[in-house]
Amino acid sequence: MTMKLTIKDEYLEQFEQMLKTLPKDAVEVKKSLDEEIKKRSLEYRSGKMETEPFGTGLDEIRERLLSKL
Repeated sequence: MTMKLTIKDEYLEQFEQMLKTLPKDAVEVKKSLDEEIKKRSLEYRSGKMETEPFGTGLDEIRERLLSKL
């Protein structure tokens, strides 16, 4: 069974302690970015994602910063 839980920061440590009381294979914890990273990497590998060379993006950032001076 899969569940998505939102834990308030002030209870995170207690929640993690509770999880440690369960058998090691009872719970699989995925970080919140895991699904997004997987989705984006599949999109990139399939060729559906529009990309541009690093230098081009860097030039655009540099131009924007210089225009603010």
